[in-house]
Amino acid sequence: MELDPEIIARMEEITLAPVNSPEILPTVLPLVLGWFIIELYFGKHENEKLGWNTSVGNAVLWIATGTNLLITGQIDTVLERNAAYLLIISGVFVGYMDFYHKWSPEVAYRISSVDVIYPLAYVTAVIVKTDMPVNETVLKASGLFVIGSIIAFRAVRMMETPARDSFSLPK
Repeated sequence: MELDPEIIARMEEITLAPVNSPEILPTVLPLVLGWFIIELYFGKHENEKLGWNTSVGNAVLWIATGTNLLITGQIDTVLERNAAYLLIISGVFVGYMDFYHKWSPEVAYRISSVDVIYPLAYVTAVIVKTDMPVNETVLKASGLFVIGSIIAFRAVRMMETPARDSFSLPK
């Protein structure tokens, strides 16, 4: 299967957005840094599982990112404003569902995992902050970016050496 060069170009644009548009760094740097640290943490603590408290915290990240987009961005289109609102509303909904344990742990932990929360917040922030047009090509590129970033950050996770025991103390 050969990928459309325009999709690849948009995926590269999403990936390199912080380099090509440094004004978005205050919005996306906390996302990238947080995702990187969480992956290292789960690499160190291989048997650690996402818990309810972390699920709620991850949902708050969507609320904070959406609010940041509304406050700091020059949102010129209804679509950009709606993307920011959708991020906030999604964060409130997922946070509520996690806070009150309204769905099974398996569903909550999957929806609230770093594999979902961080890349979707990043892609939304990049699209809104860089005025990237939302079309089929950008949506496909965003999907590929999410999949590629999950793979890349899993590689980061594997770089961290596992802890020796539950307290990381030498035996």
